[in-house]
Amino acid sequence: MTAVGALVLQLRRDAGASIGSLAAAAGLSPGLLSQIERGQGNPSLTTLIKLSQALKVPVGRFFDAQDQGGALVRANNRRRLEVAEDNLVYELLTPHMQGQLGMLRAQIGAGWDNEDAPFQHPGEECVTVLEGSLHVRVNGMGYDLAEGDSLTYDSSLPHWYRNPTTEDSVLIGAMTPPSF
Repeated sequence: MTAVGALVLQLRRDAGASIGSLAAAAGLSPGLLSQIERGQGNPSLTTLIKLSQALKVPVGRFFDAQDQGGALVRANNRRRLEVAEDNLVYELLTPHMQGQLGMLRAQIGAGWDNEDAPFQHPGEECVTVLEGSLHVRVNGMGYDLAEGDSLTYDSSLPHWYRNPTTEDSVLIGAMTPPSF
């Protein structure tokens, strides 16, 4: 979270925004934003989504930014974004988010949803459920996915996920262009 906080601080300063103005734009308290910037908090994914929207950057910017040095991504060397509070883990399967395709593996905690902060970004996305089940809503239309099911959709439409079960769900997501 220290790296995420430093990145938020850098992006806020680059945008010429005060803590108060960014907090207001993201719908957060200035105190929470200050804690995040100092690496003293573990923001929820909803909070990261709100910050990314207010800063006009993809949520994927909050992934660990270590240089992978090539196209091969070893299973034990993936860039990770962990949101412990929500029991979410995102692992980047592509070496970076600057190419034409982005892929990630996501663990979605039991009972989690982002209905209050839906994703919306240019492009097309496909998700495949590897473990568990997932409810996906795209532009008001709901889809219940079980293990092995895939859903492809226009990611410029508002979309959100819900894990309605008591077990974690695991999915693989692909997006073009990369804009998580």
